[in-house]
Amino acid sequence: MQKSPRPIGVTIIAILAILVGVVGLIGGVAIATFSSLFAGIGFGVGGLLATLGFIIAGVVIFFGFIWLLTGWGFLNGKGWARTLGMIFSILSLLGTIVVAASGSMGGIVGVVILILMLYYLFTPPVKTFFKNGPSSTSFSTKSSSIPRPSIPTSFANPMGGSSSSFGPGSSSTSSNSTRFCTNCGATLSAGGNRCASCGKSD
Repeated sequence: MQKSPRPIGVTIIAILAILVGVVGLIGGVAIATFSSLFAGIGFGVGGLLATLGFIIAGVVIFFGFIWLLTGWGFLNGKGWARTLGMIFSILSLLGTIVVAASGSMGGIVGVVILILMLYYLFTPPVKTFFKNGPSSTSFSTKSSSIPRPSIPTSFANPMGGSSSSFGPGSSSTSSNSTRFCTNCGATLSAGGNRCASCGKSD
């Protein structure tokens, strides 16, 4: 089944998701590297801070990988990618609303963007694309009606005299042959029994 063309908005979201994933992976590695510096602090505080930093780094790397996978899924029209995109958008929207409630202009802009993105994911072209384009190409399961040649069930008997004729002389079984008078040898007329020359009956 042929896929429907990818909407431009899906491509933009996929690129953004991949960028977020790359930033998340880089950020997670940076957090893990920075957390390792706390391991040398004594009294157990360093180890606690390092462990906490590694946990945060692991979470960031995990979500970075998920965003990368989601971006790949968006590019290829995977249904699970649309589901993940909606889940992450809703979670991000909840967090952004908290930030926007504090009066942050960036939080307000983020809320608007996330709402628009959620709305866009429910538009018919996007839903069709993530369903592998079932309405893009319609295939009929019924085969086209092809007229079959008419085949006769019986054939005329070639040996029958009334069904067919084979040759110019076969249309008449009794042809008139030329007769001659037995007395004088003159030719007799067709259908006649008396000789026109000598008058003798044949």
